[in-house]
Amino acid sequence: MTDKSPANTKIVLIFLAGTLLGFVVGFALANGINRQEQDKLRAQVAQTRAGGDAKQAGANEKSQGGPQSAPGGDDSIPTLTDEQLRNGISRADASPGDLDLQRKTGQGLFYYVMKTGNTSVLPDVARILKRVHDADPKDYQSTVLAGNAHFLVARGGGDARMLGEARKLYEAALADKPDDVIVRTSLGLTYFYDKPPDTPRAIREFRRALQVDPRQEMPLQSLAAALIETGDFDEAGKRLDELERVNPHNPELANLRAQLEQKRNAAKEKK
Repeated sequence: MTDKSPANTKIVLIFLAGTLLGFVVGFALANGINRQEQDKLRAQVAQTRAGGDAKQAGANEKSQGGPQSAPGGDDSIPTLTDEQLRNGISRADASPGDLDLQRKTGQGLFYYVMKTGNTSVLPDVARILKRVHDADPKDYQSTVLAGNAHFLVARGGGDARMLGEARKLYEAALADKPDDVIVRTSLGLTYFYDKPPDTPRAIREFRRALQVDPRQEMPLQSLAAALIETGDFDEAGKRLDELERVNPHNPELANLRAQLEQKRNAAKEKK
């Protein structure tokens, strides 16, 4: 991966997206959105669960001045204003001892960021979810999401030390569920993207993930990328073949094959 390209960051986002609607609405209800907007969000949830026409629902809400739908064609996720987002964060910060509020705010905002791409609040999300982990280390979901938020802030050009914090959170989660393939791979990525990178350790984590699920796309892609970086071109090619069999439409497959060919040619020229 040239200069540690965002290929693996992209696939992390895909696997982290999860179920969005309940968390976003839970955040909205917990964090100061007015009663009219709450009623609209509840109606939207009911309509979505009943298989209603989400696009029509979004159009109706826009005409009534309610929250607008997020980009990407999924009208089941309302776009919150900056004021609403900041209000939610402020309420959480004002009541740090209210664990339920911290959890709803942190998880809701994390999934909202994943859906909308509005990363401006990610540092706040990381901070709030870390607060949940510190208060309740057995809250597995919040611990993982806290790790994810720290990882994404670091990868987005934020404080590089947050990558180390993400690693600690992933390790805490894996102490409870060591066979979680996605978290194991994410732990490996904290080594892969570290400065300086610890690629051999990253590879060990990716291999360990694949021992649990040999057909899991995320560790396959990550392992192939790491092997290209270390110059193990033969195994990298084999892993890319495996990745293609798992998902021929993997969005980074062509890019990784091109990187493999480029590095192979460069190595031949040096001989």
